[in-house]
Amino acid sequence: MVAGLGERWELPGIFFKPYPCNHFTHAGIDAALALRARGVDPTRIEEIELGVASPVLRTIAQPPEEKARPRSGYHAAFSGPYTVAAALLGGGGLGLGHDDFTDEAAADERRLALAAKVRCVADARCDEIFPNQFPAVLRVRLDDGQRHEVRVDANRGGPGNPLSAEEHAAKFRLNAGRVLDADAVTAVADAVLALPERGAIGPVMDLVRG
Repeated sequence: MVAGLGERWELPGIFFKPYPCNHFTHAGIDAALALRARGVDPTRIEEIELGVASPVLRTIAQPPEEKARPRSGYHAAFSGPYTVAAALLGGGGLGLGHDDFTDEAAADERRLALAAKVRCVADARCDEIFPNQFPAVLRVRLDDGQRHEVRVDANRGGPGNPLSAEEHAAKFRLNAGRVLDADAVTAVADAVLALPERGAIGPVMDLVRG
């Protein structure tokens, strides 16, 4: 329990979730966003294969008919097909945000039509990496026969692929902005980011106390 106490710090190993959904879906979202950044047109996609670690399939891929058409926004947050489709079509926040997991968003026929094209499979390399990371590989085939593949071994938001300070602040603003006004959100974010130089936690507590 005390091995490395005061020498090895756990904080740098924390995984921050950039998307408000099950962590097993994140690498698939990362891959879908990468394909979108490449200019892949989701309207031209004929087939999608999402490869993940075998133990992950039970959570985000089964039963297939339920994951392809999630019953609610909550169910959508545990769906590999839905999250990939939503990311390919473009979501909010850092790629997908809270508004992508409302009941209305989960019922969007454009997203559901694309989710229906997603086939989830076990991937050998993902099995080797899991559970140190929750990796994924995404393969798509377009209507002209072109194929694209993106493999994500290190989840965005973890030590191997960290969020920037600006991305952390952006996520905080999106979340805190639901209960605090814009000036208060900015003040808290600035105070927290300044902690390494100032060291005192008092000013942060004063701000969040309201």
